[in-house]
Formats: sequence, C-alpha cells, structure tokens
Amino acid sequence: MNGDAPSAVVREFWESFGPTCDDAIGACRRTVHEQVAWESVLAEARPIGSRDELIEDLERARRDLGAEGYRFDVKYVAEQGDVVLSQRIEEILDKDGKILHVFDVMALTRVRDGRITWNRDYFYNTQSQAWGRDDAR
Repeated sequence: MNGDAPSAVVREFWESFGPTCDDAIGACRRTVHEQVAWESVLAEARPIGSRDELIEDLERARRDLGAEGYRFDVKYVAEQGDVVLSQRIEEILDKDGKILHVFDVMALTRVRDGRITWNRDYFYNTQSQAWGRDDAR
C-alpha cells in the first residue's frame, strides 16, 4: 500500500472492514499505522492512540455490544495531499447478521506512507428512527 494514493488506502480500509469482526481487525493491521490517533465524537472520553488500542476497542464492542460484523457503503471519497474526506454508511451487525446500529459518518483521515495515521469521525443523524427515517440511506 506504500505507493497507493491516500484515497485508495481509505477506501480499501473501509471496504475490507467486514463482514466479520476478524475482517475488521485484519483491515486495521494492514492499513493503520501502529501509532494512529483515532478520534470519534462517540468515544471522546476514550481517545485511541495506537493500532493495538483500536483493535482492543473492536474486541470490546464485540464482547460488550455483540458487534460481530460490519457492513460499509462508501459514498464519497476526496483527497487533498495526504488528507482524505470520506462519507460512509456504517452498519454494525450481530452474530446473526441483524443490524444493531446504522451510522451516517463523515471522516477526515490522514494517510502517510500508505498507512492511516489519523482519523476523526463525525456522525450525522445517528438516531435516524427518532427523526422519522427508518433507514440512513
């Protein structure tokens, strides 16, 4: 991935982040730098400062929330230099493939030397049913 454009690295990361939790962990190992800074408004109290912490967070979600799988629909990707802006629809799935959560997410991601070094997620309309929509798509 060293010679890939930053947008290609980001798209590869999200598109290979599932369908299983083990696939998501593999995507992290392949495309995320060891010293990544990962920020999310849903987890501001627990900022992530390494790839190992990111993987631990996935394992915690599996154990505590039943998040056994993921499905992503990458809508848009744009890059300027080493920074990528992306939008994705993220579905978190249980062991039977049923949807636990749906998120509409914008992210800013920095890629250096073919690895994700920083990511900040911004969630839009995380309570889609509360706003009268059944589907975030």
